[in-house]
Amino acid sequence: MSNRKSALTIRVYRINPATGHRTHLHRETVRLGEPYTRPITNDWPACACPRCLAARAAP
Repeated sequence: MSNRKSALTIRVYRINPATGHRTHLHRETVRLGEPYTRPITNDWPACACPRCLAARAAP
């Protein structure tokens, strides 16, 4: 049995549409049992999928 604790890592990238080059913007890891109280900043931009864009545009 492993002594490792669970962890969640979120990585944020920007992809250049012309070249496909990936630029690393941010990495956040939260481990089991650790409090996560840091605010979400502009490192986590709003979703730009068509559904979310339409929801934000709706009155």
